[in-house]
Amino acid sequence: MSASSLPAASHTKSIHLLRALLREATYLPDAVARNYFRTYIVDRFRAYQPKHNGTASLEQFRHRHFKRRQLSIITERTSKLQKQAQKGLHYLRRANQGEIPCLQKVLFFAYGRMGKRKYALLNDLLKPNPIMDGDQVLAPVDFNGPTRLQTLYYSNKQYLQYFDAPKAANNGQYVINISDRFSRLRAVLKSQYQHKISIRRELKSPAMKTPIHNIWLRPMPIVRARNNVRRWYAETMTRLLPPLPPQEWDDIQAMISGQQKIGLVKRRVPTESEALAEASDVIAEGMRMDRLSKADRPAGMWRPHNIIPRYMRRMYSRILRLCCKVEYDSERKQWTVTWGEAIQPISPRIYQTPSDEALFAGVDAKGKLVKQPSVRKEKQDVHDDHDLQPRDAEGKYVRFPFYTEFLPRSNPLRMQLEIWQRKRRAAGIIDEDSTFRGR
Repeated sequence: MSASSLPAASHTKSIHLLRALLREATYLPDAVARNYFRTYIVDRFRAYQPKHNGTASLEQFRHRHFKRRQLSIITERTSKLQKQAQKGLHYLRRANQGEIPCLQKVLFFAYGRMGKRKYALLNDLLKPNPIMDGDQVLAPVDFNGPTRLQTLYYSNKQYLQYFDAPKAANNGQYVINISDRFSRLRAVLKSQYQHKISIRRELKSPAMKTPIHNIWLRPMPIVRARNNVRRWYAETMTRLLPPLPPQEWDDIQAMISGQQKIGLVKRRVPTESEALAEASDVIAEGMRMDRLSKADRPAGMWRPHNIIPRYMRRMYSRILRLCCKVEYDSERKQWTVTWGEAIQPISPRIYQTPSDEALFAGVDAKGKLVKQPSVRKEKQDVHDDHDLQPRDAEGKYVRFPFYTEFLPRSNPLRMQLEIWQRKRRAAGIIDEDSTFRGR
């Protein structure tokens, strides 16, 4: 942004945010993430720079999301975008402090599990199969004619070219598989569905299933059949996790196993003048009584962690479980998909070393002391008061009212009371001279 198009204060704030974001991006503990966010930040700020201050030769190669906006749009959105940039700065700071959700999301963006790079990887996966000679790619397949599904549905929509012709199933449905021209896409879909891998919701099926008839038992209208394919395609592409380049996938695996060094970066130590300026900024922010961000008051379950190689290996393990690579098997003439695995837990064999049994005497399998039953409890178990009490037809205990002992001896309730008292005297629970106190 230029000083002629925007107020001086707003222009200065944008420059400070750009420098702070670039500085914080250089401290990310992953080389791929540092490169990704540096490019992303610069492109986003260039998109809101006036066109007369930019380089015109690069405009034709830029994605529409990063094309330069008009001056009126820049002026209108400056305040809102500065707040978004401040929020992104706090998020990067929390990621550099080691908060697991923040750092994990940063790695998701960097390795294409979400965000702009995911769609770039999807765009590469949605290309037709290249012509292979062993493990070497000779040339990509170029196909300009309409596919079978486009011909059947009388439409040239792009999403219809990825599907084969419908095949009738036994349950009154059509099964529409991914075309053989996109066997890489079909292999990734089938593998992700079989392994049940997803970030949020899992894939419903690797092939589309649609009913042959509508509710009136008539052939499905072409418009509705086409819309069913469109909805299935959109939902599946949202949940699909595209494969990484094989070399990048191998680098993550090597860093997890310790064969490759993790690209951690040490934070630059500020000079004395910079430290004083930073302290004065903190005092000024405190005097404004603004609410501090989570980066300034870290707490809670996801509190900051020290970013060390062991911590990053665990983070890479989480990312690699959601990543795959696709390679061509020249012997089987097909594409194979390989998914990452979590770090193996500690082997239980190290806990099976011989030891003296006397060291663990008196404790259970959880290491807790075994409580011995008391003598009083054993006496209660032998002479259970409730086992001698009469029950009704439903098996519930009979409760004697307090006036039962004053009833005539011919009364059935008084007779049951006397039988119960004789049993208790025989068991030694009550004395001969004891009287009924009520139950």
